[in-house]
Amino acid sequence: MSTFSQLFPPAPTFTESALPDLSGRVYLITGSTSGVGLELAKMLFGRNATVYVAGRSKTSSSTAISQIKAAYPSSTGHLKPVVVDLSQLSSVRAAAEAFAAAEPRLDVLFLNAGVMTPPAGSKTADGYDLELGTNCLGPFLLARLLQPTLEATAARADGSSVRIVWVSSMISVGTPEGGVQFDAEGNPVQLKAMDNYMQSKAGDLFLAHVFSQRLASRHVMSVVGTPFSSRRTLR
Repeated sequence: MSTFSQLFPPAPTFTESALPDLSGRVYLITGSTSGVGLELAKMLFGRNATVYVAGRSKTSSSTAISQIKAAYPSSTGHLKPVVVDLSQLSSVRAAAEAFAAAEPRLDVLFLNAGVMTPPAGSKTADGYDLELGTNCLGPFLLARLLQPTLEATAARADGSSVRIVWVSSMISVGTPEGGVQFDAEGNPVQLKAMDNYMQSKAGDLFLAHVFSQRLASRHVMSVVGTPFSSRRTLR
């Protein structure tokens, strides 16, 4: 997709009205308590899917679930809360283990949650740069831990319907040469303000590509979305 078409996207050719019945399909969406994630959860639930609504707290997930149910009261789908903080690897692992124990199927893992331009020097609970940790490392771990469930679902599914969706950003084109800068020990260098956010979004592009290469033979797709001009809440 060209830069121009991302800045000024054409009218969509595929909308929620074109979605088939999704009964039996299972989706996990991070950052689904607001913005893009919440709207996607509404669309899928409206077509009778099972949607795991992932947020940083049970309260935020439960509030979102109430909003989704109110929007589609006649849906026969299911909504389930997931508490996961992508800036804390122990939280990611706990969420993945709880999901795998409760659910044998996962059709789509939609990695939407992220953080943008926190105070300089912000770190994750594990000591990593907050933007790279939340936008790249946490989603990477969640995808790896749920990979067996995705592969098992793909083995039973028709076509290439099972996938991981990484939400990047068009502004990743403005990253320094190389996309992500590393120090001598191989750690990402924390850059200033938007430069750091841009390289974290470039990191999502790299991760999507690597997962695509590794999972293609297992019929799990790995793709990228860049909702550049949409209205959303990101913090």
